[in-house]
Amino acid sequence: MKISPYLMFNGQAEEAAGFYADVLGGRIANLYRYADFPPMEGMPPVPEEYKQRVGHCCIESDRFPGGTMGIADTVLGDTLTFGNGHMLTLSVDSAAEAEEVWTKLSAGAQKIVCPLQKTFYAQLYGELVDRFGVQWAVMFE
Repeated sequence: MKISPYLMFNGQAEEAAGFYADVLGGRIANLYRYADFPPMEGMPPVPEEYKQRVGHCCIESDRFPGGTMGIADTVLGDTLTFGNGHMLTLSVDSAAEAEEVWTKLSAGAQKIVCPLQKTFYAQLYGELVDRFGVQWAVMFE
């Protein structure tokens, strides 16, 4: 069994996918727009203003073999926020990797919850809310 995060955005999915691919040292393995989806029975047609939004995107990285991160935009007027109680944790393999990921994630961050620093439970640990409103923890044990 494995778990893979899937983040939904309100029109920023393509920008977020590029950002997270860079942060994670990965690549966008595929990106489909709602305009690419074939009509499906029982589903309403996609409004014109949503056709260029991301319907599905997958990020892969050698840093997490076999794991992926999915990203998409909402459709039909849904509005999502990440809110409290959700956080993604990146457990990295070195202090240098922690510093690299932290520097990239913190660019334009909405909030630094806890600066990247030594703690009693980790060599380096930090929490932030990135520019898209997603809360992250970076940890090097």
